[in-house]
Amino acid sequence: MDNLKKALLIFLTVNLCLYLFMWQFHWLVPFNQNLYINSSHHYLTDERILSGNYNFLRALGQYDAQWYLKIADNGYPPNPQTVEMENKTVMDGLTYAFFPLYPLLISILNMGINNVELAAFILGQILATAAFCSLYFVVSRIYGEKIAFRTSLLLFLFPFSIFFRSYYTESLFLMILVWYGYFLVKKQWWGVAVANALMMVTRPTGLFLVPVTTVFLIADCLKNKTKLKEMIIVPLITGLPFISWMIFNFKSTGDPFYWKNVQSSWYLTSSPLVIIKVNLYLLKNFFALPFHSFHTSRVDILAVMYVGFILIAGFRFLKREWWLMSLMMWLPLLILKDTMSFSRYQSVSFPLFVYLAGNMNNKWFTAVSVILGALLFATSLYFINWHWIG
Repeated sequence: MDNLKKALLIFLTVNLCLYLFMWQFHWLVPFNQNLYINSSHHYLTDERILSGNYNFLRALGQYDAQWYLKIADNGYPPNPQTVEMENKTVMDGLTYAFFPLYPLLISILNMGINNVELAAFILGQILATAAFCSLYFVVSRIYGEKIAFRTSLLLFLFPFSIFFRSYYTESLFLMILVWYGYFLVKKQWWGVAVANALMMVTRPTGLFLVPVTTVFLIADCLKNKTKLKEMIIVPLITGLPFISWMIFNFKSTGDPFYWKNVQSSWYLTSSPLVIIKVNLYLLKNFFALPFHSFHTSRVDILAVMYVGFILIAGFRFLKREWWLMSLMMWLPLLILKDTMSFSRYQSVSFPLFVYLAGNMNNKWFTAVSVILGALLFATSLYFINWHWIG
């Protein structure tokens, strides 16, 4: 595991340099007052909007991070009355759009710190490091250390990995997803059940992996490799946390699907047919789109196409379990929502990076790593100044 130590040292060095870069050179990109005021709800006010000084920990709390900080500090509001996107000063019913596991962990850590931003920052370092080590370990067991080394660095140099350095669910979800993929390949169904269960209360995309669990569990059963007890208990373990989340929604709001209803507030429509038409329209009119924006973005459309290409090209290279995992984190998003934040959602789809790592020589790996790293540092300055990233 000498390569793991080397990779971890690179990861920690990049993180330290990235944070120092954001701290010292934040002024290179102007603070986006327009998007700050009109495009995001705020739990904690960024002092720069009041002509105050730059606050590093506050600047990391972009967009969705504000919701997680609020939930970690105050929990979910009982009997919410307001579901309003236009009034950015009200954070009431929309809070339920954000799943509970990540803010719960922040809240637990904050009990001993009493500073929710600092607690979120410390938790972020722990989760990102754990996700990095988990990714290296799991990929090395399946594909060998060379591909593990490359995969880990490529994923954490990816420009949208800036969210691993903020107060988002990405690091937590990635860590659990990696172990889910490992247990799935090894057919360790208890581990699969627990991992899938945790992902389902971390972010909605965890629900898309239930069919993956189901398909391979049934296939294993048909081969007489799975006991009847596992066939019964695995679905129960998988569903219990999410059922508890729906019960909580029902008790707090009177609607077990309240979380789903408020999530639709972020999108122009909830009709799958309309969404598919919209996304096809965006693909067709790629060159007319802005470079990067909320609902219309060349960057996100490029991500859609590139992931689709990797899924086709990587069908034989990737483990069937991992290929299907990435498919289910790609296709449902294109049916159930527009391409908003699509690139960020793909940052946790580690099999995509496994494919890249396994299909480039040393020169290409070095060149791509340098380019991704430069883009990550550039992206970080836009991120902390309230420009839309994902």
